[in-house]
Amino acid sequence: MLRRTVRLLTDGAPSVTPWSVTVEDTSAPMKYDKVAKQFGSEPMTGDILERYEKIMGTGSLHRFIKRDIAFTHRGLGDILDEVEKGRKFYMYTGRGPSNASMHLGHAIPFLLTKQLQDAFNVPLVIQLTDDEKFLFRDLDLESLQSMTRENIKDIMAFGFDPKKTFIFNNLSYMHRLYQNTLRIQRQLTFNKVSATFGFDGSCNIGRISFPAIQAAPCISSSFPNVLPVKSKLKCLIPCAIDQDPFFLLTRDVCPKLKSPKPSLLMTKFLPPLSGVGGKMSSSAGEASQILLTDSRQQVSKKMKRAFSGGAATLEEYRKTGGNPDIDVAFQYLRHFLPDDAELDRLEEGYRTGDVNYHSGIMKSRAAEVISDFLDEHQQRRQAITDADVDDIMRERSIWVP
Repeated sequence: MLRRTVRLLTDGAPSVTPWSVTVEDTSAPMKYDKVAKQFGSEPMTGDILERYEKIMGTGSLHRFIKRDIAFTHRGLGDILDEVEKGRKFYMYTGRGPSNASMHLGHAIPFLLTKQLQDAFNVPLVIQLTDDEKFLFRDLDLESLQSMTRENIKDIMAFGFDPKKTFIFNNLSYMHRLYQNTLRIQRQLTFNKVSATFGFDGSCNIGRISFPAIQAAPCISSSFPNVLPVKSKLKCLIPCAIDQDPFFLLTRDVCPKLKSPKPSLLMTKFLPPLSGVGGKMSSSAGEASQILLTDSRQQVSKKMKRAFSGGAATLEEYRKTGGNPDIDVAFQYLRHFLPDDAELDRLEEGYRTGDVNYHSGIMKSRAAEVISDFLDEHQQRRQAITDADVDDIMRERSIWVP
């Protein structure tokens, strides 16, 4: 039974769609428990977390799992079943190119995907939905072609194994996706898609049909020259929670096509500089985001404007402490600081009003950690050539025996 995933704010729950996030208070933490409940996904806790940790090995959990950033899933147990039986699966994730440079928030699902590819030693397909951005944004096809190639370089710089990774854009690869797209479209009605995404009669017909295109890579036969076509492989999709509506529809359709349902492992959003509610977004303007191309000076300047959980004065801070839950700089440290012990020290000092851990220290340390991350990413990106992009987009087997 499909749930309606787009709705008005009623009980304080955020309104989350693949194209927008609306919250009542941008300075308050996102109510992710209500988002997951609204979508009907499962928490990354209990038995599923124990199984996941056992497979990964004690002490090998990614910080996104340990810190409740990758917080919810659909059907992850199916993938763990495959691993326990010694069977292979493949992974699928993606990006909608709407800007020549990706921002820091876009890094979160890709960093999780990179860790999963390394841990499970499985092939990965990455979809660039340039067609979606043409349909949903005021962008021309020529600009999208350029943005797509630039974004592919950004993605490659996360360090994916090129022998096990195939990156494609829909405008170029649609001839391979089209048969499964048609099969999915025949199972979807206008009412079902509209109820899931909140579309109305004013939407162009391309928007109505697009969800089937994003669903098609969940079926392994969409990649006849890339994956084994005779095997109906199971698929794991690491993504942000706002992409869940697409795959809620997909999981409903797949049994009718005699194809395995895709499994999802979903992350929270990296918040914008303006407050911990909502997500960093390209459409919100550069002032609210940190770009993957930003210099150390730009990062430092932007972090000084980040919403703070500190007190108005140092004296008040000593008495009441700070609130890391609403402090943007601390939340960035939760995502990017690898050292768990240091993160614990920063949180404890901030909450208790230690003058060595005030909001200025949080911003300074966050700027340093993010700049270190970006320096490494930018160095890798500079080494990527147009020939490298052509090669990773070339149809060839990425199957791992």
